[in-house]
Amino acid sequence: MPARIDIPTFGLPRPGLKYVKRPCAFGIAARPDGQVLCVNVTRAGQSWTDLPGGKIETGESETGALIREFEEETGRACRPVRLLVRTRQYLVTAMGKPRLNHSAYYEVEETGRADRDLEPDHEPVWLTPDDAIVELRDEAAALAVMLWMRAD
Repeated sequence: MPARIDIPTFGLPRPGLKYVKRPCAFGIAARPDGQVLCVNVTRAGQSWTDLPGGKIETGESETGALIREFEEETGRACRPVRLLVRTRQYLVTAMGKPRLNHSAYYEVEETGRADRDLEPDHEPVWLTPDDAIVELRDEAAALAVMLWMRAD
């Protein structure tokens, strides 16, 4: 019998809300000085810090979505290096939509400028891993950074 793998789950569903499953992929890119690339997002009157990434579209692979989202949110291209962790997180989006993110977090290598425009509500920012852990909106993303710091 295969070993059971527990997936870390964050947040709690609010009573009365129907959470829609949303598959997502995110990336952690680092500079030689150890800082990690995050994005400051401003949407619907709210602001938060996140790792580059997002929803996997229908017909898209997990790493394909990661590459696309990374380019759209940072203006930079990347190459997935290794999967760090899979998580689940209950959240309500800035638009008030209940979601249960099923996310994959990858270490990525930044490979240059992307051939697409940066999303206007995303601002790339480099943070120390410790600052990223504190600033990231989602606990799942903070866990991914902690695991990345301990990898190798």
